[in-house]
Amino acid sequence: MDCFTEKVFRNKIFDQSKLSKYGFKEQNNQFEYITKILEEQFELTIKITPPKTITTKLIDCNSNEEYTLHLVESANGEFVGKIRYEYENILTEIADKCCTQTYFSFPQANRITEWIINKYSNIPEFLWEKFPISAVFRNSKTKKWYGLISNLAYSKIDSSQVGKIEILNIKLDKEEIQNLLTQESFYPAYHMNKKTWITLVLDETIPDKIIYELIDKSYKFSQK
Repeated sequence: MDCFTEKVFRNKIFDQSKLSKYGFKEQNNQFEYITKILEEQFELTIKITPPKTITTKLIDCNSNEEYTLHLVESANGEFVGKIRYEYENILTEIADKCCTQTYFSFPQANRITEWIINKYSNIPEFLWEKFPISAVFRNSKTKKWYGLISNLAYSKIDSSQVGKIEILNIKLDKEEIQNLLTQESFYPAYHMNKKTWITLVLDETIPDKIIYELIDKSYKFSQK
């Protein structure tokens, strides 16, 4: 996914019925939309696999070759600027008409967020301009954190893994942290005190019920 597409569709999930209504054609659980831009000089193909995967290809109709200069942020000039403008406009329109807005990118992170909102009435707080997709949960009375969800490269917590992932940092007692670190999808706390915090990968490996129980324990620490 290029940087422009990632920016437009950040924290959005595709609605299949809306994709069909917009004009996407479905085949084998993939939705495809083809349109012409810049006075039909270019053909743009957009392929979407719900809930989050999207790829684009722009073909120069005169040469029948793929055009990619619009994806280079440093590329300047009136012509590439016009292409980039139309490209981003189409993506933005699809995002507005075919997606639902979410707090985070991964379904489990959003389910957990909704659970926290319903139980503790704490919405995620996005505190950092440099890290716009990281948010904390804090106790309304004490203002202490009991959870932090971040989106990062999986390799930052596990060098054997690739791709992006969302994680949850929570606070637990030292003995429980040591026990959990022997289990799949639990890691030493990322950018937190590793003696009192632990990182959970939100990739559906850990059942929601177990995560809820651990969040409850973390919340109790925030009450002190």
